[in-house]
Amino acid sequence: MKDLCITLYKGFSAVSGETGLLPVMEDIRNGKYADIVHRITDFALRGMKKEAELLKKSLPYLSLTANYARRRLPHSIIRYNHAVTIDIDGLADDRIPDLRRRVESDPDVLACFLSPKQHGLKIFVFLRTAFACKLREVTFSAAEVSYDSLEKYHAQMYDAARRHIEQLTGVQVDTSGSDLSRGFFISSDPCAYLNRTLLEEIPDYPARILPADKPAGKSADTSRKSPRPAAGKPDVPPATVEPWEQMEYRKALSTTKRTDRFTEGNRDNFLYILGNRCYRKGISEASACTLILRDFGREDMDVLAPVRNAYTYISKTEAAQKVKEEKRPLINRVMEFLEQHYGIRRNVILDRLEFLPLGASGTSDTSGTSGSEACKGIYRPMRGKDYNSIFVDLQMSGIVCFQNFLKSVIDSDYAADFNPFLDYLARLPAWDGTDYIGALAATVRTDDQELWTEGFRRWLVGMVACALNEEDMNQLVLILYSEQGKGKSSWIRRLLPPQWKEYFYNGMIDPGNKDHAQLLSTRLIINMEEFEGVKPGELAELKRIITQENVTQRKVWDAQAFTFVRHASFIGSTNNRQCLQDIGGNRRFLPVTVKEVDYRTPVNHAGVYSQVLALLKEKYRYWFEGHEIELLNLHNELHRMKDPVEENLFVYFRKALPEDLCVKWMPAAAILSKIAVYGKVQVNRQAMQALVQSLEKYMFRSRTNAQGSTEYEVVDIQQADVEANFRK
Repeated sequence: MKDLCITLYKGFSAVSGETGLLPVMEDIRNGKYADIVHRITDFALRGMKKEAELLKKSLPYLSLTANYARRRLPHSIIRYNHAVTIDIDGLADDRIPDLRRRVESDPDVLACFLSPKQHGLKIFVFLRTAFACKLREVTFSAAEVSYDSLEKYHAQMYDAARRHIEQLTGVQVDTSGSDLSRGFFISSDPCAYLNRTLLEEIPDYPARILPADKPAGKSADTSRKSPRPAAGKPDVPPATVEPWEQMEYRKALSTTKRTDRFTEGNRDNFLYILGNRCYRKGISEASACTLILRDFGREDMDVLAPVRNAYTYISKTEAAQKVKEEKRPLINRVMEFLEQHYGIRRNVILDRLEFLPLGASGTSDTSGTSGSEACKGIYRPMRGKDYNSIFVDLQMSGIVCFQNFLKSVIDSDYAADFNPFLDYLARLPAWDGTDYIGALAATVRTDDQELWTEGFRRWLVGMVACALNEEDMNQLVLILYSEQGKGKSSWIRRLLPPQWKEYFYNGMIDPGNKDHAQLLSTRLIINMEEFEGVKPGELAELKRIITQENVTQRKVWDAQAFTFVRHASFIGSTNNRQCLQDIGGNRRFLPVTVKEVDYRTPVNHAGVYSQVLALLKEKYRYWFEGHEIELLNLHNELHRMKDPVEENLFVYFRKALPEDLCVKWMPAAAILSKIAVYGKVQVNRQAMQALVQSLEKYMFRSRTNAQGSTEYEVVDIQQADVEANFRK
């Protein structure tokens, strides 16, 4: 059976042997190192990062992409395996199963397993796209491949594999592992995945890899141990160590001893890390060699080689990186910095930018925040101060740009669109068949429970439909009537899950106020708490708003007007039973008389909204139509405040019956004159309009006389009969 060679290391550099991908994956699946991995995970969960890192270094360190003869250095490379190593770190526990399914379903993924901390994925990729195949063919068609050519090839192949995995998973890859010599720690994962079919199909390329030239001044074999130089005569001239260098050296040594041990099998690694820290603190190489030789010099080992390697590698890497960074376009450097340090998104509902500071590992960093903003993973609105803070961070990182340049980058398509409604609903589980909406409706006891339950179900489904689809509108308004202190407003506020708390508005809407009009787009529920205070003119305007599809406005900072989609649904509460006023019909309102409200029982928001989604998928009709509207209008008559003209009409007149002999055909003005005299109603255009609407509503027969005026068939009730009716 075919296998790929893996290099084993003693520490991070010295080669200790070779093994294969098959036995390594078998060890990972069988839990050979499960005890250590479990302890690492436990340390990480308890926030003991240093202990976790120290214990992780006790695991075997391996490399698959490239194999080496003596050391993990360019001049020691012997083989390239074409399997690119990809790292995804900082994953939440609930995201890992879905990401694994996506990764393992891809035919170009060779292997995949959890990292030692169990919060990341290690992925080996052998791309077979047209680009990858062509790149391999061009690079390895020659008999020999230079190390420089191999590095360029690997950089292109890594970038292609990175983009492939990011597109597959939707998660950003950790690009710190893009180098050719990238290794990995062995782990423990009973579900580790290996694509044996792909392993068999990886071709063998006969091209020989030409190692890089050894660094000048190195011995023929630095892996061999050299005798300790005679006292006072090291292989570098003893340096005059400055006092400040000695002080910084002691700090570096103390820090290194806290994370590593100078023990058999780890000496080179210890000295390399110590040399690295000395370099970072500005200690000269000669001074570092003198001090390290003094403290760790031994006859049986070359203590200076790892130190020199650290200085050589780091200085060259930093210089090359600096030159490379300076050549890269400024916009690329700024965008890369933002990706590493901030999560930035555009809230399409509130039409605003939001950001989340990220820690070093790509997780949320809440240092410097307070209150609810200090909660992990909470995005905050981008304010002027936040732009300034990001600008300062850029300058401190050596990326020099103008502040307007930074704002232009952030306030562009760079910020990914975020819809809080879709985001929450997409994470809900499938509906399990339980009537969660009915259970929620049952927490409000009304005088007509069946009508209330059905109306609430339709209103809730319409609310979500209006939030998700531009073409859908929720034209039904629920109105809860009871005396004060029942808890109506408290119950209404709990209809939305905590994730949507910001999209709730409490108060009446003033259509003439531009900020209020904008609420139609930026809020999900508008609770009209004092609905009885609506004036007749305002009610007509409110009915117009309820049917409004969108809002066209020019915001203060915009040069032109834009159209914003309406997302809001309306609900209200009142202490006045007769809260409706329109004689022509109130089909858009559903008032209910509330007897008791239970606003303390927790709401199962996940169950309620998963049921709503299921109903929407089943094409549930959330609006009233036909005969249902007639029944709704009939119900609403109990909650309509009638105009004095309408009430007095039936005090002094009535509809004619077939057997009536004293029938009169009277114009509306004549009818109003009598009502005005006896009912003390003021005669004006508004009263005339109310009378005509009443006559039409109750279907009084009408005709047009010779003068073109409309007359109505009525029976004039005599004053004696009126008085008698009052006494009944």
